[in-house]
Amino acid sequence: MIKKILLSGIAIFSCASLGVVAQTFAPNFPQVGGASYCDSTQNGTLCTNTVPAGPPTVTGIETIPADTNLANGQQPQSVKIPTSLLGNSINRLIGGDMTTNLNQVSSTTKGIATLVTSPTAAKISADRWWVIAPAAGVTVTVDSTAATAVIPGLNNTKALRIARTTSGAAGNICVGQTLDQAASASLIGNNAVFSFYESSGAAMSAAGGNMTVNVDYTSAADAVATQATIQFAGANGSLFALGDVGLLSAGPTNMTRAITGVSPNTSGTVTAGVATIPGSTTWARYAVYAAIPVNVPGTTTAVTSVSVSICWAPVLTTAITTDWIEINYMQLEAKPLTVTSPSSFERRSAATEQVLQQYYWYYNYESQSLAAAVATCENTATTVANCYLPWPVTMRLAPIVKYTAGFQAFAQVAETSVGACSALAAAASLATVPSNAGALIGCTASVGAAGTANHLLSLGTSSATGIISASAEP
Repeated sequence: MIKKILLSGIAIFSCASLGVVAQTFAPNFPQVGGASYCDSTQNGTLCTNTVPAGPPTVTGIETIPADTNLANGQQPQSVKIPTSLLGNSINRLIGGDMTTNLNQVSSTTKGIATLVTSPTAAKISADRWWVIAPAAGVTVTVDSTAATAVIPGLNNTKALRIARTTSGAAGNICVGQTLDQAASASLIGNNAVFSFYESSGAAMSAAGGNMTVNVDYTSAADAVATQATIQFAGANGSLFALGDVGLLSAGPTNMTRAITGVSPNTSGTVTAGVATIPGSTTWARYAVYAAIPVNVPGTTTAVTSVSVSICWAPVLTTAITTDWIEINYMQLEAKPLTVTSPSSFERRSAATEQVLQQYYWYYNYESQSLAAAVATCENTATTVANCYLPWPVTMRLAPIVKYTAGFQAFAQVAETSVGACSALAAAASLATVPSNAGALIGCTASVGAAGTANHLLSLGTSSATGIISASAEP
């Protein structure tokens, strides 16, 4: 008789009657913590081996290979996915804790105010979070004012603030996150429970102080970012954003607003798959749930990915500084269809969050205060240095990379002075293109002799203008 035993969620089998076969097979068992693969009733003559101990914990930073299922040999055919996207983590969202959000764009001196104000197309704000406001002037910042950003019991020091600017007209403003196919997989066929904390500014002017909350799905193919210009959200994310501000016909293929109801302890209503929830000037947690089908209803077309957003529509247009909402601790969980309540917020380590965020998005800007080497280069001519910039982590797909001219390279072999790059672009040599590991970049500047080494530098000057933006946002 073969007896099935469960160890740490892994099914193995005892060898009560496997004889020599078990003896041969045993050394190939996976490592599951030093437990014997044999039933305790055995006399030890055949089943004395134990399974060697594996790692005591999984951090979520580990990566495993996965097939991208791209057709016709399109590259890459495989990618490495952090384990925290595949079930080790409760929260399917990334960057929902603003204390550990890298905030690569809005923490720069170039700032979110200049790159995102009144975005008619979705743009990345804090890492993984797009914002769209077709008719409203907005700024998006990570607020660290202790008096307004502390959620009792969670000891956070920051929150994401979406504010109507003093010149802003009325209009719908949405902030959201779009998941790729791998991150969405566990949600499909289950309840997607979306929870978040929110606090409204004293003059938050949406009718009734209400927010609208969306959990949407699509059957569109997973794709890399479009990034028509620096900071644009991904292909499907941009379309979900348009759908959420009211242009549903502009959403991705078969976009469906899917909220079924509000969770216990949340007040609100649901109409046509969208929840309307009254906000508060006091921090509170809100949650909704959405049954995500395996196939688009009435078809055999598979659902591929999920997106969430929080929206509000200010009506004031006068100059005022407290017409905003702040959000934090956004979480999206896969729950059985009978479960409608969220779990406690899962706080991942800063190291894990950094890997997950840069798996989708990397933003390198020329600091106006910090001198640093950005990439290693070789001069291919006296006017061009080719520089290889590796991404901090392997991105999920080869990203779309955009540049703003800037940074500097040494002007001579002795490296005694520098010249600004009048142009930055993918290196012309061999028609190179970015990969999910890095990019070969051409810096047009007066440099040393061809064939000599160089560096791409940020010298921390007030005239710093360079930006390298790599996006694999879905």
